[in-house]
Amino acid sequence: MLDKILISPILWIVLTIGLYLLAGKLKEKWSNPLFTPLVFSIIVIIVLLLITDIPLETYRTGGQFFSLFVTPATVALAIKLEKNFVYLKKYYTAILTGIFSGVIFHTIMIYAFAFLFQFDRDMLATLIPKSIATAIAVGVSGSLDGIVSLTVAVVVFTGVIGALIGQTVFKLFNIDDPVAQGVALGSSSHAMGTAKAIELGDIQGAMSGLSIVVTGIVVVILVPLTVPITNFFF
Repeated sequence: MLDKILISPILWIVLTIGLYLLAGKLKEKWSNPLFTPLVFSIIVIIVLLLITDIPLETYRTGGQFFSLFVTPATVALAIKLEKNFVYLKKYYTAILTGIFSGVIFHTIMIYAFAFLFQFDRDMLATLIPKSIATAIAVGVSGSLDGIVSLTVAVVVFTGVIGALIGQTVFKLFNIDDPVAQGVALGSSSHAMGTAKAIELGDIQGAMSGLSIVVTGIVVVILVPLTVPITNFFF
């Protein structure tokens, strides 16, 4: 009987939605980054599967249902961008400069860590796309002969960390401009950062959604330029 319940898609759909709603209530009561709904749901589900020794495939009987909404949800970000398009027109130079410089700095840091910790070529290729959307990161990692499954895990981890500490970093460095906050979250923490940006405000959400797209394009353009460097040093 229990086995039939565990493999029921409805159980995992209800559990996931329930955890997300619970996190929203907890966030209203205690303003703790851990209660960000997306972060809270992921952490609790991972811990639950580990404690109960339930395979990921069992969860995915219902959990994969939510992947159907990833593309529509991403496209829906354009609604916020359309409503706040005036900010893009006004600050497009600063926005594009911030995204380009962020991607370049991120790439330099990955190479620096590769030298410092003596990563091999496969690991380097795995980490380069860690700050872009999963769909694009998988393609980039595969084209560089990286470990695609590990890239997915690193992308998720990056998004979770960005969503958790983003607001704290803004307070620490006194970054209160909504455009800057949105660009920072979107270009560094992709969809999860955008979920946090939407919580902060419509402007942040719109700029973060734009940054996801532009960051992905910039990375795809720059990746072929890194191949000669990789071939020379690794």
